[in-house]
Parts: sequence; structure tokens; C-alpha cells
Amino acid sequence: MKEFLGSIEYNKNGDILISSSCLTYQNWSGSYAVIDKQNLTKVDSNYLPNNFKFFDTAKSGVCIARWASNEKFLIGTDCGKVELIKWNDEKFNIIMSKEEHDGLVTCLDRKFNSEKAVSGSSDCRIKIWDLNEAMSVRTFRGHDYPITSLTLNHSDAIRMISTSEDGKAVLWDMRKSKPGFNLRHGLKSYPTCSAWSTDNSDAIVLGFATGHIGVYDLRNMSLGTVHKIHERAIRQLKFNSLKLLSTASDDSASKVYQSVSDKSLKLLYSYKHRDYVTDLDWNPDDKLSYVTCSWDGTFKNHQVNFRSHLKF
Repeated sequence: MKEFLGSIEYNKNGDILISSSCLTYQNWSGSYAVIDKQNLTKVDSNYLPNNFKFFDTAKSGVCIARWASNEKFLIGTDCGKVELIKWNDEKFNIIMSKEEHDGLVTCLDRKFNSEKAVSGSSDCRIKIWDLNEAMSVRTFRGHDYPITSLTLNHSDAIRMISTSEDGKAVLWDMRKSKPGFNLRHGLKSYPTCSAWSTDNSDAIVLGFATGHIGVYDLRNMSLGTVHKIHERAIRQLKFNSLKLLSTASDDSASKVYQSVSDKSLKLLYSYKHRDYVTDLDWNPDDKLSYVTCSWDGTFKNHQVNFRSHLKF
């Protein structure tokens, strides 16, 4: 049995949430695990989730998991289900389970410690969730092919970016009656992920299936300089508070870049897994540390050597 790690994320306390799927004969099954901060240093990164102290299994593949608060998290499954799970006293309790997508749930996002969450699917639909009411409240249809990512603007949770295999990146403003606006990028590739700038709410970075990234200016509605940074599709992009950009790619590599100017990037760090790198997250307690997970069945903690450039 091979286990494929699909997502990884810290909560504000420094606990890690991991999701995985595995293939047994012709059947997919999934699991999710929590590694609390106190035990994190004791856990071997080569362990599969079912070796962790706090883990549970699902009846279908778990595509993605995201913290909703320090005690609750969301999972999306390959049967179209979104579940809200509470973790306490070393137990997992499902408090919401809704099968409202007609395909696998490819992406989730939420505003931390709020009632709002969003899900995207291979059924081409986006759903807005009210977690207090345990129900979806809106459905957006703006794509013709599977949705590859959803990224909320966490400062307001009103705007979000969706990307899709149909080649489109769409800016959604939930205050408007016609909320979707197509962000024309002009590349032949399709966008796979996005990240909001940490210091400019009108700038986002788009990652593409060809390994390119580019900064999109929402004021001018234009894509700036495009950089080829990976050999295959980029799965995830995330900024930290120092404006460093970390990446995860299907070429098995994870990298960290510093933006030197509008047209120049400086590579600070690179690491190679043995298979696709599926997700990453920055450590909330260490601005130069981040974690990745991979289809090779491992997760890895990384330390970026950037202190000589910092002013404390």
C-alpha cells in the first residue's frame, strides 16, 4: 500500500493537519491526522499518517484538509463531500457532513475563526459555506473544467481567486450580483494556484501548469513579468510575513524566492522530494521555517537561511 500525502497546514497554535489517500487494489481510501505542537519534534517525517498518535480514516479519498479554527478543520473528499470535524480530547467528531459536489473536492479555503468557507470541485462549481449553519449558502458557476484552486483574501473574505483547467483565473467579489470577473493572462497554459500578496491587496501571484508564475495587478487587470521557476505544474504558492514566496510543484521540488524587483526573483532555497510536492505552509512560530508534503509519503520541515538579510 502506498499512501499519498495531499495537504498539510498549521493552525495558529502550531499544530499540523495532514490529509492523505491510498490505493488498495481498485479502491481509494483516505485519512487525516493531527500532530500537536508538543509532539511535532518527536514525529518521524517518514511515517505514514496511520502511524501518528491522532489520526482517523475516511470511507473515500481525502483530497484536501484545512483548519477552520484551532479546534476544527474541514476536509474535502473524492466523492464530493465536505466535512467539518472537531478535534479535542484526542478524538475526532464530525459536526457537518454534506455531499453537495458532483465530483471530487479539489480545493478548500476559509477565513480562520469565522463562519465562512469555500469549496471547489471537478464538477466546475464553487460553493460558499456557512459553518455555523452547517450548510452551503451560494453556488458559483464560472468554469467549464475542473477547478484547481480557491484563494480567499483573508483580510476581508469577500474576494477570492479561482483557477481552473479551462485556462481561466476568475476574481470573485461576493458583494456583487454578478460576482465573477475573468482575469485574462494571455498564457497558453492554465493556472493551477494563486496567492494574495501580503502587503498589496490588489496584487496576486498566479502559478501555471507549465511551471511559470506571474504577478497579476488587479488595478490594471494585467499580468506582469512571467518567470519560469519549475519544470512542471505548480501545486501551491504561499507568502510569509517577510514577503518570501514558497512553492510546491509536480517536478518534486519546493523552492523559496525573494522578490528583488518587479522583474527579478532571487532563489533562496530549494529541496527535492521523490515525488510530486502537493502542499506547503509557513510555520506561524518561525517566519523562516515551512513544511511540505509529497506523494512520496513524507512531509519535510525546511529552514530558509535568510537571517543575514533581516533587520530585527
